Amino acid sequence: MSRTFHCGIALIAATLLIPLAEAASLTGSVVDPNGTSIAHATLNLDSGTKKYQAYADDAGVYSFTDLPVGEYTLRAAMAGFKSRTVKSIRLSEREPNRLLDIPLDVAEMLCGKSVVVDRILLPPGSTYGSLKGSVSPARAGVEVTLVCRTFTPCRSTKTNSRGEFKFEMLSSGIYGLNFRSEGFYPENATGYDYTVIAGWESVYSFVQLQRCPNGKCDPALRAPRQTFFCE
Repeated sequence: MSRTFHCGIALIAATLLIPLAEAASLTGSVVDPNGTSIAHATLNLDSGTKKYQAYADDAGVYSFTDLPVGEYTLRAAMAGFKSRTVKSIRLSEREPNRLLDIPLDVAEMLCGKSVVVDRILLPPGSTYGSLKGSVSPARAGVEVTLVCRTFTPCRSTKTNSRGEFKFEMLSSGIYGLNFRSEGFYPENATGYDYTVIAGWESVYSFVQLQRCPNGKCDPALRAPRQTFFCE
């Protein structure tokens, strides 16, 4: 009897020593590029083995609770906006409550405006954003100037061999871009068409460079740009 009693105590003690599985949660909000809340968006969360669904409330806030720790993919969708998929969201015991705001871009784009190709989530804790793009034809050494407030140049970089450029550690806001390359007409920012969001890398469609005829970049010889009409 005594031996059975002691075995029972040992079993209970061993059971108490087994760590309980930690539950994680994912909470945030759905916003437009200006930070305005988007209500009632649909959120689908996928762990690879199990799927979850939630809806943003009137304030654009969503919440997933009691999640197993691990890596997830989140997709946000709302009528009138481009859906967004965020991959490699890691929820761990050390970070059980991850706040993630999802920016959705308006689906309808005006003719002549720069188009957002993607917004890529930066590492947790990033308080700045980045801006990435390219030129066509792909050309190295194109000088790309970032234009800040009052059309004042604030940074400059050059394209790589694939015609790509990138600006990092940018404050949230709207920027313009200028492009300069020998043998091509300059492209000057006529407005602020590039939105940067803290915690995200904004990837934009390529900028088409216009080659100068016979290498002579005389503005009088510049052919007019093709006109596109929006339906």
